[in-house]
Amino acid sequence: MPPFQVPLTVGVTGHRQIAGDCTEAIEAAVAAIFDGVRAKAPDAPLVLLTGLAEGADRLVARLARERFGAEIVAVLPRAAASYRSDFATAESRDEFDRLLGAARLVVTCPEDHTDPTAGYAWAGNFTALHSHLLIALWDGDEARGGGGTALIVKAKLKGRYAGWNKGEPLQYDEGGAVAHVITARAGEAPPANVGRTHWLYPDAALIGARGGEHRHVAVLSAFNNLNRLLKRDGRPRDSWSGNQVAPTVNALKAATDHFANQFQRRTIISVRLMVLATFVAALASALQGALSPIVTASALAAGLAVWIYSTRSRWQRLHADLRALAEAGRIQAAWIASGLPLCVADHYHPAQATSVAWIRRAIRTAFLLDDVHRAGATPSADGRKRHIAAGHAWIDEQVAYFLGNRGVVPRYRRQARQFAILGLVCLGIGLLIVAGNKLLDVTHIQQTVIDTAMLLQVGRIALAITASVSAYQAFMSFGDLQRSFAVSAHLFSLARDEARAAADADDHPRLIRLLVQLGRAALVENVGWVILRRQRRMKPPAA
Repeated sequence: MPPFQVPLTVGVTGHRQIAGDCTEAIEAAVAAIFDGVRAKAPDAPLVLLTGLAEGADRLVARLARERFGAEIVAVLPRAAASYRSDFATAESRDEFDRLLGAARLVVTCPEDHTDPTAGYAWAGNFTALHSHLLIALWDGDEARGGGGTALIVKAKLKGRYAGWNKGEPLQYDEGGAVAHVITARAGEAPPANVGRTHWLYPDAALIGARGGEHRHVAVLSAFNNLNRLLKRDGRPRDSWSGNQVAPTVNALKAATDHFANQFQRRTIISVRLMVLATFVAALASALQGALSPIVTASALAAGLAVWIYSTRSRWQRLHADLRALAEAGRIQAAWIASGLPLCVADHYHPAQATSVAWIRRAIRTAFLLDDVHRAGATPSADGRKRHIAAGHAWIDEQVAYFLGNRGVVPRYRRQARQFAILGLVCLGIGLLIVAGNKLLDVTHIQQTVIDTAMLLQVGRIALAITASVSAYQAFMSFGDLQRSFAVSAHLFSLARDEARAAADADDHPRLIRLLVQLGRAALVENVGWVILRRQRRMKPPAA
């Protein structure tokens, strides 16, 4: 079986009647767009969201499947049998049937609208919301009806989708890039530069972020890094998720939790190795034997190599981001098991949402592929009991995780203290080295040329400082984690009592409100920790 991966999603919107004489140029432009995505994210598979209408939808679908191996998610404005009647010729209907039969997933508008344009508007907004990149085959003119391409493009750039955020006025998606391929409508005067691609991005400056293109590339890069890890691991989806409901969400949760722990361990090992190198260099300096310069130089080289490798590998950043994604997956899996068809990506605090753009994209994609985007039928009595039991199990599991015999709160508190001690020891070694030589003696500096011994002394001091800073970062990381988890532990402890009270009163709506509020609170705490970790990361100033 192939390894589990989380695909990049590409959406398409555009004209249903495209001038035949510009098809070749448009296909070349679309192929160039996919080539660009492939170049930036070669390890990430592709999924295309398309309405399978004639024209733009099918042109991109054919190209994505045949040339780039993309899977299809069909997003239909109404039931397939009814929608099929929109296509006038038998050839068109047959092509629709072939593409629909090849689709990985079919999503249909949940409401039976009397106005047909409402279904098209829903499908267009759904496609824009769930895509990392939206390809628009469009002449650039204003929309000519509900769900028109111009409206969908504007929605994608603003991150505000019609009919999607009715209950939460501040709710918004982070938006995303739009590749506008200038396209001529059949039977109309073609616009200038047909086949040229204009890249459109949300106005990132309004949220204090770097440019829209940078954010788009950053999302592609993050997805590629995640999928590279998954490919190297090689386990299929079911090995990660078991036989649980929502296998994609559960596999994402398990995989990212595994990788986050892996990068945390690597960070801890790197800090300890640098501390060890500092001790060895200091001891060699104190012995003053014939091998002292060799041992010191070797320790300095080893410590520097560990620091460079860990810094370039970005283990701390990967640990923080994967931990945030694992937490999102944990909440999402608990909500689904509890019968809540809510996507976690829609429930981040508005002030924090833009800080976790790729994480929201990943959890939204997993939610989509598990097809839990809307409420199903009213659950039976047994189903309701299972949902209630799942909610209680999540709360109890989290309390045990935080505060149990081997809970993370006391464990991280101990580790924070250990790294505080190591940091102070390294700093003390550095100060002793400075105090024990004549580097600070101005007269000595004026009378002495720089020799190997002096360079080794400088290296010892630099290594001691580097090790103490790295230990300090680890101390702050574990301290922040411990405090974050302590807050979460308190919330889940309160929730456990509240859940029992709701169960005793047979108040199911109260339990559901509790699970939603608890998930949102956990997201706020988790993202706050991620933002703090990014701000404390030591890095050179930008050129």
